[in-house]
Amino acid sequence: MTEPRDVGLPDPAPYLLPEEKVRLIVRRHHPIVLVPVVALAAAIIVGVVAVLLLSAPTVEMLAVAAVIVVGALLWVGYRWLHWNRTVLVVTNRRLFQLVSLGIMRVTVLPVARQSVVFRQSPIGRAVGYGRVQVQTPTGATLHDFNWLAEAAPFRDAVTDVAA
Repeated sequence: MTEPRDVGLPDPAPYLLPEEKVRLIVRRHHPIVLVPVVALAAAIIVGVVAVLLLSAPTVEMLAVAAVIVVGALLWVGYRWLHWNRTVLVVTNRRLFQLVSLGIMRVTVLPVARQSVVFRQSPIGRAVGYGRVQVQTPTGATLHDFNWLAEAAPFRDAVTDVAA
């Protein structure tokens, strides 16, 4: 079992039922913030190239470029903060997601009598992430956990609860 302090979030104990025990605590894989970082780099590169190609950039154009870069920086910061403050907790009875961005949001999923679908690409196996879907017996997806670090142990813990 992973201790809550290992991932830097509040203790999930207030959300546990009296007979519940935490089996696993994981978070999404860190490359989930890669898309905003790539977008930020692209915005900076496009801005620099545009300024270099224009013989006389205007103040308005530089202001627009600055706004785009600041917006991209804010997006990267938000995505990193969201990744850093979100964990998935598997107990012996259910699964829940804790998101702590100022306000604590807890999504509870009972997994008894549910299907657990595990997908992992060759790149995911090499880097260490995967996708776990919790589905109803009819195949409707209840929750989709993509970019999940430690996806195989998470799948095993959820499958043990669902069985």
